[in-house]
Amino acid sequence: MRALGVDVGGDRKGLDLVLMGDDRAIVMTQGRAGPEDVVLVLGRYRPQIVAIDSPPAWNAGGRSRRTERLLAELGISTFPTPSKAAGDKPFFGWMKAGMAVFTLVAEHGYTLDTGGRTGRRAIEVFPYATAAVLSGGLKPHGMRTRDWRERVLRANGVRTDGLRTLDQVDAALAALTAVMVAEGRHTYLGDDAEGVIVLPVAAPLLRYRPGPRPADDDDRLFRYCACGCERQVVPPREFVRGHDGRHRSMLWERVRQGRRAEEELGRRRWERPPEVR
Repeated sequence: MRALGVDVGGDRKGLDLVLMGDDRAIVMTQGRAGPEDVVLVLGRYRPQIVAIDSPPAWNAGGRSRRTERLLAELGISTFPTPSKAAGDKPFFGWMKAGMAVFTLVAEHGYTLDTGGRTGRRAIEVFPYATAAVLSGGLKPHGMRTRDWRERVLRANGVRTDGLRTLDQVDAALAALTAVMVAEGRHTYLGDDAEGVIVLPVAAPLLRYRPGPRPADDDDRLFRYCACGCERQVVPPREFVRGHDGRHRSMLWERVRQGRRAEEELGRRRWERPPEVR
């Protein structure tokens, strides 16, 4: 299995492509690529998944899409996707370019996956979110973006010495997301009608915060324990020993509270919230 990661730039930057195998080895990279280069890669390497760092379409109304609002609830900020009318501003040229890539790959058999398709498909990804969920936290304060994202790649078995720019690093994170999705590690955030951002994790944390900064000579990444305490662990571990049981007990109590709330709504004959009807 191979996966193609696509980082989208504007007219002058073009596209950055990284093709990755299921062993997480980088097969090829290309900068300043155009649509014709994408077609050539699809034909020559026939990847199973194309992961594109762009929304596939404008939002249906409002200031952002649901997928972006859900990311914000996790503490992960992103550029909100505007409506088609608002998208005419020059700043959003890169989004237009990304949407064109989704259209292009669909014409070659890579249908947009918004919830568990199999076979050849395209997915929307967000490299910053990928780095956050794989490292268990946002970029540590004072650490360069590229250094952090490269460490995330190396911590997940990807060599970074052949990646020449931050855009190629992001394309590699996109490809890594696709490889993990093929392995069954995924969360689809959002609404099918507007598009969903796919995260390479089965269950994201409730909220992400800046991670602790590693020493310059230490290539390991540290993350805070997923139970919410201040203790640190080294990925892929999520919990300090014994704290997974504590977190499970907390989740059980929230489920019980939710059931009690549902029962009271029923007794009072009140409607459930619109988003869960």
